[in-house]
Amino acid sequence: MPFPEQPVLQNRWQLRRHDGAAYLVYYGLRNPPRHTRSVIELAPEIADSIGALDGSQPGTEPAAERAAHPQFGELIRNGVIVDRGHLRPDATPDDRRQCIRCVTDNYLLPGLEFDENGLCAFCQCYAQAEATGQSAGPRESITDEELQRIAADNTDSRFDVMVLCTGGKDSTFLLWYLAKKLKLRVLAASWNMPYTNETCRDNLHRSIRLLPDVEFVERTLPWNLVRQAMHDQFAGIGLPCLCPMAAHALFYPVAFQEKIPLIMHGVEEVQLAIMSYVMSELKTGGSTQRSVPDYRAGTLGFLQTITAAPVPTHPFAINADMVRYMGSIREVLAPIYGPLEEIIGQAEREPSLPIPHLRRLQTNTSYGSWAEVAALIKKEMQWQMPPGQKGLLHTSCRIEKVKDYCQFKRFQAMRSTSFPQSVVELGAGVYFGLISREAALEELQELGYHREPEVLTPLLADLGIDDAQAVSLGEVPWSLGRCRACS
Repeated sequence: MPFPEQPVLQNRWQLRRHDGAAYLVYYGLRNPPRHTRSVIELAPEIADSIGALDGSQPGTEPAAERAAHPQFGELIRNGVIVDRGHLRPDATPDDRRQCIRCVTDNYLLPGLEFDENGLCAFCQCYAQAEATGQSAGPRESITDEELQRIAADNTDSRFDVMVLCTGGKDSTFLLWYLAKKLKLRVLAASWNMPYTNETCRDNLHRSIRLLPDVEFVERTLPWNLVRQAMHDQFAGIGLPCLCPMAAHALFYPVAFQEKIPLIMHGVEEVQLAIMSYVMSELKTGGSTQRSVPDYRAGTLGFLQTITAAPVPTHPFAINADMVRYMGSIREVLAPIYGPLEEIIGQAEREPSLPIPHLRRLQTNTSYGSWAEVAALIKKEMQWQMPPGQKGLLHTSCRIEKVKDYCQFKRFQAMRSTSFPQSVVELGAGVYFGLISREAALEELQELGYHREPEVLTPLLADLGIDDAQAVSLGEVPWSLGRCRACS
């Protein structure tokens, strides 16, 4: 491949440095198999010259030794370094490319690539997973038969399963499915988060009345603790969210004390699409073979991660911000983690100690479609949609659009390698048949990406973030698109 006459880094590639090493980081998702190469460590002798590429200098000046370096040639062959004339422009709201199958596009997901037919890189990953036998969903998913077997063998507890619930679509369906359809003994648990909408609070309490065999436990954290934690989260990682990690810290000890074998919560498979279908290969750089899972080890590993205030194994990995998010919550809500940490320590010392396993319903098969689920729970549980909301993706949180907005602004500005979550989930919902493409296109317009959400102003006031702090406080300016001096 000839050396570019005016070499430049392709759009969405950035030179980043950490601990003395230089990396090229791609903020987007490339077409398979290149999607596994989003972070490239550079040879020290060429890092500075690559960082200086802006397309203004001829490729032959003064770069004979640079051009001869094998990594330089590899970067050219892989489309990382291109000629200035082949530099992709930024997409705009009026000039964007949308996937022919789902609803993702390269404006809401800058750096998203498409194949020659117009299929996005996410859909390509899903298809590749199906072709290689990796499409069975999250490893911790559970079948009806396994649920019934665990319940039949359960003689140590009054409950077969704890359900972490909010009154939203997914957890309401899960409550109905486990308690009424499968007739399991359910302990429903809810964290009374201040930003849960009132409609879903009512849905939850109505569900408990309609399921008289279900026991219910609710926890409320002090408002000042929650407010300070959300303020610190916003400043530290750029998002104010505390869910669902706080629920694990609050309720896992309850499940352990009650000797409940399972804990489940209403998280759909599409909400795990990146972890299940993209991250599985990014972690290894290749195809992942499914093995028989050890659910105890998986649960314990997850709990160890969320309690250890972890640091990302690589600062620019696609999951780096998620790891920072878990670690930050551990720090800002440290007082509530003590009981959970004691259980983890005991489980590590006693390998035979039974602990509750974290499992998930196979929603891609049990749901049918989101519309069918909504119709079912409206009929069976008198479930109501929050006023003014049309979309069924996220139904319980009043500040969901703030999360959308902040994730988009951070990804757009290449402050984070984490994709905006809701648009990926919506696209996965289309791919896996949970929602039609036409309905998803309508729901896409409801997400919080397109304008500053109305709820943002009262949220900032609640958290004590004034106009001056909105442009100066830690990560907040990046998240609000108000960064004046960021580079």
